[in-house]
Formats: sequence, structure tokens, C-alpha cells
Amino acid sequence: MMKDASVSLDGRSLANRAPQRGIGPVRCIFSTGDSHDIEKETASGTRGRIRYWFVCQIGEDGYAVRGLGNDFLPSGGESAITADELIARYTPEVAVFENRMLPSVRRNGYSSAETGLGSDGRGIPPALDEANVRGLFELAREYLLARRTAKGRTFLGELLRVKAPFPGKDQHLFNEFGIALRKIGFLDGAVICYRRALKYAEKDDHLFYNLARVYYEQGQWWDCMTTLARCFEFNPDLPLARDLAALIHALADNPGLRRRYGKPPVPEGVARRVALLCDILPGADALGRVRNGAFQPETAPEAKPPSLDQRRDRGLSLPGRDAVGM
Repeated sequence: MMKDASVSLDGRSLANRAPQRGIGPVRCIFSTGDSHDIEKETASGTRGRIRYWFVCQIGEDGYAVRGLGNDFLPSGGESAITADELIARYTPEVAVFENRMLPSVRRNGYSSAETGLGSDGRGIPPALDEANVRGLFELAREYLLARRTAKGRTFLGELLRVKAPFPGKDQHLFNEFGIALRKIGFLDGAVICYRRALKYAEKDDHLFYNLARVYYEQGQWWDCMTTLARCFEFNPDLPLARDLAALIHALADNPGLRRRYGKPPVPEGVARRVALLCDILPGADALGRVRNGAFQPETAPEAKPPSLDQRRDRGLSLPGRDAVGM
């Protein structure tokens, strides 16, 4: 039996993931300095006033740092720094890593035997694989949590624009990233992640719900309503989506409830659409639960999606859904 390819609503993995190496997954280029004029190259690895470094994670809170030569390969001695030092002093350069270092690695046959870093694994040839991308994403979250907001946003933007294909680059990965960003309040980033996930699974009801939930938290009523309608198009029986629709319906004509939830007025067009939607939704108890304060999307218990067999039993299996799995 094939596994259900739908995404999780709580970020749990639904398939086997690439194992993380004992040294930690992060391998990338970082920079120090002020200028990003990449055309001003020197043999010491500087570009104008910027210097590039190859950074490799060693343990949970340590990083090995080496300068880069003009071939974008590590050269010279190695220094050890902590995660706090990395976040405070270094700027992530994912695009430079993908567009300059990795091609040089391939051209020069870079291997662990040539790095001079010993046999502890730090000489593993750099790559953009699932383990590294996940590690870089967690590091990007640390930049945001440390209030290095500009660096964190740029870091995430470059990471989400990575062109390299790799096993595990799919709707599950970007859904998990979206959930993680929503939980720390980086809602714009969560929207980008969910929309990227939908490129891999265009008919996934859970993804449409997750995206609608972020739009709700932003107070983007039209986007929320449109996305929620797409969710119901594919699965009119998703309980959390039904609750969210009922909540919007209740907010539309209740200023006190809007003040309680900190939401702006609901546009008349959105109110009409959600009223029609609520009239046809199965389960009339949803609106009562909302009015009684029993449901709030921000604190709603996260649900595990039904299995593929359950979806088939309920007539909810989508054509081709098996094919987009891991």
C-alpha cells in the first residue's frame, strides 16, 4: 500500500527523511564585510570589502570556518566559532554557495581527501541536499529569533529560491517550513513556503487550509476566503477548515468578537461568500463552537491528515495524489 502523499497539519514527517550526519547538516558560504561586489575578486577570497568563508557545522553549537580562494574552494587554516558568533558576525550567502562554489567543486573534483580536514567528516564535498537545506532553514530561523531580521529574511529568500533539485524537495518540505515560520510569527515567509508547496501538490486540501490560516492571522480576508474556498473544493469535510469558515462568518457581524480576536472588519463581499459557504458546510455545530469560544485558529489542536485508505473510503482520494508522494 502506498503512503498518503498529503501534507501534515502539524509538521510531522509522513515519510522517511534523509539522515542527518553526525557532524551536523549545515555546509554553506557565509560572508563578513560590507560590500557585495562579487566582481572584485582577489586570491585571498575577498571581493571588495567582503570576504567569503566556507562554514561547516560541527556538533550542535559549533562551526568550522575556512576562507575561500579565488576558485571558491576552502584554503588556509580552520577556525572554530559558536553559533552565536556565526549569527552575530556572518552573513549567509546561499546564492553564492549554489552559483559559485558548487560549480567549482564539480570542476575541481573537490573531495574529502583534499581538504586537509582529517577523517571526522568535515571534508564531505558540499552539496545542496535535503539534510543541508533543512539545517540551513533551522539556522535561518535562529537569525530571525535573534532579531537579525534583515539577514534572516534574505537568508530564507535565497534558500527558498534554490534551483538545485534533490530528493525530498517537495510539498512536505515546504509545508513543514511554513508551519515552523507561522509558529514564530514570520507570516510572510509562511505564505511563501505554502505557495511553493502548492507547486508540487496543486490539489492538496491541507496545504490550502494552512495557507488560508496564515491569511486569517494576517487579516487578509479576500486571500483567506479565496484560499479557503479552494480547500473546500477538494475536501468539504476538513474539520479545521469548516471551523475557520464558521469563525469568519461569526466575525463578520460581531464587532465584539473581532475586538476579542484582534481582527479588522470583514469586507461585505467576503461576508457574503462565507455565509453561502457556511450554509452548505456539513456539521452545523461549527458556528456554535466558535460563538462559545471553543475554537481559535491560533490555538487550535493540530490534526493528522487521514490515511489514503480513509480518504478512499470517504470518496476524498484525488486523482494522481499517490504519484506526488515521497
